[in-house]
Amino acid sequence: MCGTANGELPAGLTTLAWDDGVASTNLREQSFAITVDGDDFVLNEEPLHEAVRFDLDHPARVHGFSIRWGGLADDAPPTTELVAGLYGDFGYNGFDFWAPEPLFSGSRCAGDADDDGFVTYVFDEPIEVAHPGLIYVAHLAQPGEPVFDFDGTTANEEGSCALFDDCHSALNMPDALPFTYFNGVSFPFQYDFMVRLHVEYTDQVAPEEKIFQPLEPVAGAHASFGDIDADGDDDLITDGPTLWLNDGAGAFTDGTQASGIAALGVSATGGVFGDYDNDGCLDLFLYAESYTAPDVLLHNECDGTFTDRTAVAGISDVQSYEACGAPGVNVRSPTAAAAWLDIDADGFLDLFLANFICWDSGNTYVDEVWRNRGDGTFESWTATRGFSQLERASRGAAPVDADADGDVDLFVNTYRLQKNFFYENLGDGTVAEVAGELGLGGEVSQGYYGHTIGGAWGDLDGDGRLDLVAANLAHPRFFDFSDKTQVLLQGSDGTFADLQGEWSVPQGAAGLRYQETHSVPALADFDQDGDLDLVITAIYDGRPTDFYWGDGDGTFTLDAYHAGITTRNGWGVALSDVDLDGDVDVFAGRPFRNDGEGLGHFVQVRVVGNLSANRAAIGATVLVDTPTRTLVRHVQGGTGKGGQDSLYLHFGLGDEDTVDAIRVVFPGSAAPLEVLGPFDADQRVWIYEDGTSALGWVNPT
Repeated sequence: MCGTANGELPAGLTTLAWDDGVASTNLREQSFAITVDGDDFVLNEEPLHEAVRFDLDHPARVHGFSIRWGGLADDAPPTTELVAGLYGDFGYNGFDFWAPEPLFSGSRCAGDADDDGFVTYVFDEPIEVAHPGLIYVAHLAQPGEPVFDFDGTTANEEGSCALFDDCHSALNMPDALPFTYFNGVSFPFQYDFMVRLHVEYTDQVAPEEKIFQPLEPVAGAHASFGDIDADGDDDLITDGPTLWLNDGAGAFTDGTQASGIAALGVSATGGVFGDYDNDGCLDLFLYAESYTAPDVLLHNECDGTFTDRTAVAGISDVQSYEACGAPGVNVRSPTAAAAWLDIDADGFLDLFLANFICWDSGNTYVDEVWRNRGDGTFESWTATRGFSQLERASRGAAPVDADADGDVDLFVNTYRLQKNFFYENLGDGTVAEVAGELGLGGEVSQGYYGHTIGGAWGDLDGDGRLDLVAANLAHPRFFDFSDKTQVLLQGSDGTFADLQGEWSVPQGAAGLRYQETHSVPALADFDQDGDLDLVITAIYDGRPTDFYWGDGDGTFTLDAYHAGITTRNGWGVALSDVDLDGDVDVFAGRPFRNDGEGLGHFVQVRVVGNLSANRAAIGATVLVDTPTRTLVRHVQGGTGKGGQDSLYLHFGLGDEDTVDAIRVVFPGSAAPLEVLGPFDADQRVWIYEDGTSALGWVNPT
């Protein structure tokens, strides 16, 4: 018997195909050529992978595939072997697959073709695909060898592959430009190869049965949660800006006009909430990733309206060192993210602005630091007191007391293969940049780091120390030297090590799969078992949002299928219990309500500064002691790429139905305030800096 993949397909399989059923031609009959980085390549003269991408909508068993071959010589014997394989994805860009390790490789013979010209390959054992996504049928052809036939139609009149779903076929020249590109030269192909995949779906969950359900009508690329009217539920700011008011049940209405924000005529990429004057009402800083639109400080008047205090505060993002193609016009620093933190622990929130890039020139900007004087005005601490004067492509800012010494440190993630910053707060109003020493700068290779778009802090392994997920965009062609997404666990000496380790396959040791455009991570205990789970968006058309269950030891298990967060081409993420039912909901391009079943117990904690700390207690660390473990969270002044999770901290307790004690380290205090319990689970606890506490969904004071 000729070939190694003979056999019969079982009945009842689903056959997936993209082609129109009519073979037109193949590459051996064409003279296609491309130019890459100034080098010309004639496809017929190069070793060439041909591949077809299939999008599995459900977990499946793959039993085999069928191919219509072309390019066979007229006198080719029927015993001519035709080798092809099944391959896993490499980066979810729609055209790169992981060539070094096929899931299956086998052969059939030219004489095995059926009446329609297809040769069918049947696996000895079906291949389980536990999580849906992309999978490829591909082969490597040397010049002159057989190739796939393809049809004669394209997805659009231009034959463009600009959008993710425009094209499903791909070509890869593995030996082209080897000193420049990790996996050679890859690109989508505008015609559909005549290839079919035979699958058996093993788990089909209806959209309405998924864990997260979409809410209407909110949409946006950036998001931050904050309770602006102090009614116990979180409101929301998205890009525009648009202010969304929560009715307490997770239904949002547009409050932009009623709040006075619309009348200000400002433009914003996003915003972060913080009570900069300690009057008990959350103010709003709007940042603009723009060369012409200003950053804006809005004061909450405690009556549902905001006023512009930017000029009074003395905050300005006008700079003079980068004209960005239009001298005298493009004078503002494009701010990609902002964060509130009390750098000098004087009880007043300061501002850090992560400034990005002039795309026209490629030049970058200096990050800005604004110190709150406590009288409604701010002074510039930019490039002083240990903050860098380097021009960097900063994209996010995530403050946290990482070393648990009572003052707030700052992680700043940068783009363009630059090293990330980590500012250790020295406790005297100065900082030291120590990212390299602590392992937070990125893994340098060939002089490069990564494109870190967002970072999220949380205790991933239950040791009481805060760890970091740094999401990196990393192109497959630069896979060997560009940082991929990192799971950075903090050791007992305060240094961090990436649990993902060496990516010998497109998945790291921590369980995160390789996505080319991972963007913004967020951490929360969505099933309330005591372990932090993970959401990561992915920018670019067609790229899905990843969802992982935390395993409690720093590793994760992918389960985007059952999660049901359908966002593609996502950007910012923010987390809050928007409907006050006790579990954490997700904003990822739109809000998703957590409808998970079998959840554990929980406790929510809101801390309030009423002595020397800032009123919103931004920067505080909260520890919840249960009979079996200690859980750690921090009060955010900003995270990800200019987003912000709820100031109402959520702790999943699993089977525990009581809390022994709650401890809070307020900014500027090295010793934790301990509020003894026990507290019953499944409620919100208010902790005040003066040692008092209260229960209830709304602040009783």
